[in-house]
Amino acid sequence: MGSIDLALWDTNDRRATVFKDRLDMFAGDIGTTLLPAVITLPIRTHDAVFLSFDECGETVLKAARTVRQSGELTFILLVSDKKRDLSPLFRPKIRPSGVLFRPVHNTDIREILTEVTDELDRLEKTMAEDLFVFKAEGMTRRMLFSDILFFEANRKKVLIHTGGQELSYYESFENLAAALPAHFIRCHRSYIVNTQRVEGLNAADMELRLTCGTRVPFSRSYRDIIRQIVSEQATLNIAV
Repeated sequence: MGSIDLALWDTNDRRATVFKDRLDMFAGDIGTTLLPAVITLPIRTHDAVFLSFDECGETVLKAARTVRQSGELTFILLVSDKKRDLSPLFRPKIRPSGVLFRPVHNTDIREILTEVTDELDRLEKTMAEDLFVFKAEGMTRRMLFSDILFFEANRKKVLIHTGGQELSYYESFENLAAALPAHFIRCHRSYIVNTQRVEGLNAADMELRLTCGTRVPFSRSYRDIIRQIVSEQATLNIAV
């Protein structure tokens, strides 16, 4: 099993420290990220997040929903006691991927993470056209193209902007532009935008308005192609 980007959220601080040490054995050099007791967006997307708790109350539900919002491909793994009712977590907006019951053995952790790794590999093959795969901090990271709002050039790095977070990695902006699907277009020397997430444009300010309210600049050299693409989307409200 290769390195995997793990995070842990636990309602018990002392237990979290012990469990994190055990998860670090499977997380590679980057280690396991310990999430705060109160999670708020944006948070970085992880391959798998362990939610460890006693009572399945609103605090747990809120944490689970926040983790899911941070990444559609994140595997949410529940850790609790057998006597707990976990049914509130099994809902479409959360979609947990597995359950570990205490006492949790290292073999249990290894088995479930092996399944996560195998499933990530399978998704990368079967969803190749829908996934953006890149390497950052020594880890392979995956996200849906549909979750990406735009890319931004920042010196030698590329910043990936989604509705809830900003990720960065080293890449040539020219190489990136050549490798992306057709609905990602260069709108500025420093910006590549997902046209499927564009709601409208403001020609006077030379800005694109995206679905989350974010505004992205476009330059005069890309003005004609931007107008053409936006005008083809009949549902857009274009300010001129």
